[in-house]
Order: sequence, then structure tokens, then C-alpha cells
Amino acid sequence: MTSDAQLIRPRSILVADDDLYLRIAHDSDDVRLLADSDAMIVPYSVEPALNARAIESVRTHLRDSGQLAPKSLLIKNPYQAESYESADEAIGTFSVTKYHAFANVARVLGATEVRFLEAKVELENSSLQAKIAAMLPAGGGDVEAAREVTKKLEDRLSAHLTFDGGAPDPAAADDLLKRSHLAHDPQLRALVNMRTGGNLLTRYDFTLSGTRESTSNLTSALQIANAGPVKALEIGAKFSMMAKAIRNIEIKTEIAF
Repeated sequence: MTSDAQLIRPRSILVADDDLYLRIAHDSDDVRLLADSDAMIVPYSVEPALNARAIESVRTHLRDSGQLAPKSLLIKNPYQAESYESADEAIGTFSVTKYHAFANVARVLGATEVRFLEAKVELENSSLQAKIAAMLPAGGGDVEAAREVTKKLEDRLSAHLTFDGGAPDPAAADDLLKRSHLAHDPQLRALVNMRTGGNLLTRYDFTLSGTRESTSNLTSALQIANAGPVKALEIGAKFSMMAKAIRNIEIKTEIAF
């Protein structure tokens, strides 16, 4: 196996049961789906028809992480190089991961407190909101749908983090940003800059976008979920509805230094 194959980590993965994979492989219209190394279809156990070395690498990675399960639609976490999340939970999980990465950056910049204030889910339009409401346990209209999505997110966020404080370490903050793939986030770069040099920032009310970096990965997973043979089995149906509906997730926070 080549080193290139070992390093391949597609944006999204469908672990297809062997029957589905073989049906796709023998269909002249659908076989093209198996050539995509970005939105990758991985057979559960049969030999891959295409992208064999890359698929074997990915399949081994999923097996080692306990995620090799038939009919699983997985999306790469944009903030963790080797991590995949179930599609149904991915949007919320990515937002929570980014929030904690941000809090860790604030910590090395000398923060004494990071407070989560509010999560706001912006939905695209009312017709999609109504469909989402029907899929949620306590759905009941547009407002109720947004409330349910928001509550799930808020339940997973740490409301109040406290630290000992101390002198800011911009170099450590830069390193954390790079490791979390957030080095080019303009808000976090501004935070580091304002905790560098003199006249340092002492308080910051901050609204974090929970979806900015995950858009490409979510789009890749949608490509799989909406492919004819996959859509027919309703694999990723709930994820597909949510991903099309959610415009943005805003996480409002407050930092004290």
C-alpha cells in the first residue's frame, strides 16, 4: 500500500453493505459513484471495484475506530484530522468541537472564564422547517423545530468554563489553531491579535459560526445521500433534510481575561 493511499481521508464515507455495493458496481449508470475518492463508497467486506488501495486504507481506519458498520454515512470532522462522525449527529458535533477548540485557544491566551450564552440555528425557509418539525420527537411548527435543534446543541455545550488565567501565549494559540484547522478563521485570528502586545483585550463578546468550516464536508455527504440507489434506501435521509435546511449555527459566548 502506498503512503498516498494511507493518507487519504475522504470528506464523507458511506459504508455500503455488500449487496448494495455490488449492485452499484454492476450498474452502468451508478458505477461512476465508486470512482469518487472525496465522497467515498466503501464496501463492508467485498473487494473494492475501484480505488482499491485507498478504500482498504479507509476501511482499516474505520475498523480500528469501531465505525465499520453497514449503511453508515459518516462525515469527516473538519477540526480533527482522523475523526469521522455519524451524519445524523455531525452538524451538532462539529459545532460543539469548534466551540471547545475556541475555548482552548482562549485558555492559552489567559482567559479566566468562557461562558456559553446562546445557540441560534438559522433555517433556510419555512417549508423545510415544517418538514424538519415532523421528523423531530416534539416537532410542532417552524418555531418548535428550531427550538428542538437548538436544545440538542445547547445540551452538549459547556455553559461555563473557568481557568486560572495568566499571561497570554500567542505562539501556543497559533499552534492550537493549526492543529484544529482554524488557522484562517478571521474571528479567532483577531482574538489572538488582540491578546498580543500591549493594551490587551480584557473582555470579548463573541459569536462563533458553527458551520463555516464544515460546509464542504456536508456537501460531500449530501452527494452520497442523494445518489439514486442510496436515496432509494433512505440512507442519510434525516441528515439530508437537516443539511439542506440549516443555513448557519451561531454560538454566542463571552470571554473574560
